[in-house]
Parts: sequence; C-alpha cells; structure tokens
Amino acid sequence: MFKLLLRCLFFIGGVVLLGDTALPLRDETLRVDQHTSHVNDGESARRDNRSGDTSYTLHLVGGQVASCSVGYAAYQRLKDGDAIQVQATRLLRQCVLIARDGELVESNRHWRWIAMVIGGVLIALAIGWLRADDEDGGISLA
Repeated sequence: MFKLLLRCLFFIGGVVLLGDTALPLRDETLRVDQHTSHVNDGESARRDNRSGDTSYTLHLVGGQVASCSVGYAAYQRLKDGDAIQVQATRLLRQCVLIARDGELVESNRHWRWIAMVIGGVLIALAIGWLRADDEDGGISLA
C-alpha cells in the first residue's frame, strides 16, 4: 500500500513538473517589498567547520508571485520599493527571469531542462521503469 501511494505521488510530481515546463511563462511587473536571507548551517557545515549556505529571497507585492529566490548579486542590487519585471512559471511560480528597467538582473536559463529531467525520472520511478536497489541504495533500470 505504501509503495502504491509513493508511486502515485511520484507520478503526480512528475506530471506537475512536466506540465510547468509546457505552459507559457507568466509576465508580471512587481515591487520588491522586503529582503530576507537565511543561513542553512546544517550538521555537515558544523562537522567540516565551514560556514553554512545562505539563501537569499526577495518578497514581492503587486501580483501572483509572492517571492523569488535569488543570488547574492541580485539580492544586493535590488532595493526595497524597486519595480521589477518577473517571468515565472504558472504552476509552481518559480522565478525564471528578473529584470529592472529592461536590464537583466537574474536569470535561470536551464530551469526547463532540469525540471524536464526530474519530472521524467519521477514518472519513470512511478511507472516502474526505474527501481531502487535494496542492496546499495542506487537506482537501476527495470
């Protein structure tokens, strides 16, 4: 029963990812409302005496997209109150492109390929074309 539920979830996740790549992008003009950053200082960072990974988020108002994860350069470049143009996916609302006054600020060029590969793998796992090996935890072809 658990395997059936897991396969159904994999299939639904794969269809959503593939559907998100097939739909046209949403174009919106939004305003930057707030900046937030979060340091992920997980167990591996503490064990290796490294600093954690920082994620940067812009919170937006004036449209359907509520926030965008960005790199440090875009995080520093955009200020609260800036009007920006955002291209985002329709289903998952993932920011694909951010521009200000026609100038590109942030772009995820390969998002479509990554989502298609992950969606395809999830569907292949759901259908049974890929199986998890119990011995070494790897994935093999059925």
